[in-house]
Amino acid sequence: PCHLFFGARYNAEYLYKDEFESYVKEGVLTMHTAFSREQARKIYVQHKIVEAGQAVHECMLKQEGHFYVCGSARQVPEDIYTAMKEVMMANERVNEDEAEAILSNLKMEGRYTVEAWS
Repeated sequence: PCHLFFGARYNAEYLYKDEFESYVKEGVLTMHTAFSREQARKIYVQHKIVEAGQAVHECMLKQEGHFYVCGSARQVPEDIYTAMKEVMMANERVNEDEAEAILSNLKMEGRYTVEAWS
């Protein structure tokens, strides 16, 4: 299974929407979207990652999945890392240092990759 977390300010900025929706219909993709300016309270991808924490944990640690972060170098990588750390702490029942060690191992294995730009 593939989980895609897509974030933008507005739904109108939803790139490849039709393609993604066809993959969802085929059953090969689960979409998690976050459009931060579509409601009063801003919702970002990191919020969606935490919401889907059990599935993220299952894919990453039980199914040896890969996690790719793409986005602005400003705050995105740090915020996503914090969300992933929260997911690991909650689902592995570990402390912050242990969660960071898990994420560090994933990075060393090439299973947690960041592609960020400024």
